[in-house]
Amino acid sequence: MARLERIVERLELKEFQLRTLLDVSKAINNNVERQELLRLFEHIVKEELGITRLSLYERMERWERILSYGNADRDLAVDAEQLFGTFQDIQTINSDIEGRLGAFDVAVPVFHRDRPLAFLLIGDIDEEEQRMSPVVKHLNFIQTLANLVVVALENRRLAERQLQQERDNRDLELAAQMQQMLVPKDLPRTDRLEAAAWYQPHRLVGGDYYDLVQVGEGRYLACVADVSGKGIAAALLMSNFQATLRASAARITDLQELMAHLNAQVWASARGERFITLFLGLIDLGESRIHYVNAGHNDPLLHDGKQLLPLHDGSIALGMMPNLPFLKLGEAELPAEGTLLCYTDGLVEQENGQGMAFDTDPLRQALNTCSKVGAQAVNDAVMIAFETHRGSEPYLDDIALLTCHFR
Repeated sequence: MARLERIVERLELKEFQLRTLLDVSKAINNNVERQELLRLFEHIVKEELGITRLSLYERMERWERILSYGNADRDLAVDAEQLFGTFQDIQTINSDIEGRLGAFDVAVPVFHRDRPLAFLLIGDIDEEEQRMSPVVKHLNFIQTLANLVVVALENRRLAERQLQQERDNRDLELAAQMQQMLVPKDLPRTDRLEAAAWYQPHRLVGGDYYDLVQVGEGRYLACVADVSGKGIAAALLMSNFQATLRASAARITDLQELMAHLNAQVWASARGERFITLFLGLIDLGESRIHYVNAGHNDPLLHDGKQLLPLHDGSIALGMMPNLPFLKLGEAELPAEGTLLCYTDGLVEQENGQGMAFDTDPLRQALNTCSKVGAQAVNDAVMIAFETHRGSEPYLDDIALLTCHFR
C-alpha cells in the first residue's frame, strides 16, 4: 500500500510539474509583463513548492537582484559576479561561505547558450522540521522553472531592444531623408559662374555642409562647414546652422558682422560642447573678387590658371568661445577661368589600405588639369582619385566638396 501511495504521489507531482510548466509557457506566449511573470514564479516556488527563502539575481548591464523573500534583506550585499565564478553548477552551500549568503542551502546558476543569465539562491527556514526539504525534493524542477523564466525575460529584453533599434533606424532613415532635402541640389549656374558639389555622409546622417547662396546681383555666399563629432547630434547642429546662415545672409551684408552673429548662435546652441569649422566666401563677380573668412577650416584652394592660392585668413572655429577673439578678413582676386575648390577634412584624411591619407596633392592635380574645363570636371577628377585611393576601406568621416568655376 505504501508503494502504491508513493507511485500516486510521484504521478501527482509530475502532473503538477507539467501543469505548472504549461501555465508558465502560456504566460510567456501571452507576453505578460515582466513583473507579472516574476510574481507567477514566486507564487509557484513559495506557495506551491514550499520554498521559504529565495533570492534571484539577473545579469543585465550588471547583476541585479530581481526577486527575494524570506531572508530579511540579509543578502543585499551579495556579489553575484563572484558567486557565479564560484558555482558553475547546482551546488550545496557549505558552512565556509554560509555567512555571506544568509543561510541559503543551494546555489543554482542559470546559463543560456553558455552565457551566464541568472543566479538563484534557495533555502529552508524551518530547518528543524522532520520532513524532506522542499529544496531537495524540488531542486531539479526549480532549476528547470528558473531557466524557463529567466530565458523568457532575456528574450523579452532582446526583443524590446531589437524593436527599439528598429525604431531608431527608422528615425535615422527619416533624419537622413530630411537632411538630404536640406543639401542643395541645384547650385547657381550663370554665364559667369558654374558650381558643382559632392556630399557623402559617414553614416546615414552627417555633420558636414556646403552651400552657395545668392545674396545680390552677381554676389554669392559660398560656404563649407564641418561640425565636430558625427551622428545625429552633429547633423542636428548643422541643420540648425544652415537655417541660421540662410536667414542671416539675406539681411547681414557685412562679413565680419555675419561671422559674429553665427558664432553667437552656435555658442548658444552647443555651449562649447561642439564647434563648427567653416569657410565663408563672399563672391563678387562684378568686382571679380572674393572676401572670405576661414574659421579653423581646411584651406580652400583658389586656382588662377597658373598657380594655387590657399585661403587661410580668418579666425578660430565657431562656437568655441562666446565671442571670436580675433577675426582677419581675407581677400583675393577671382581671375577669368579661375576655380575655387572648398572641402572638408573627411576628404583629405581618408586612408587607404596602407594607412596613407588622401591629402591635398590629388586636389591640386585635378585643379591643374581640369580647371579650364569646369567645376564638374574638377569634382569628377577628385572623386575618381578619391575612390581609387580608398579602395575597399570604409569612409572615415563625412565629406563635402564644393567647387566654383569663374568665367
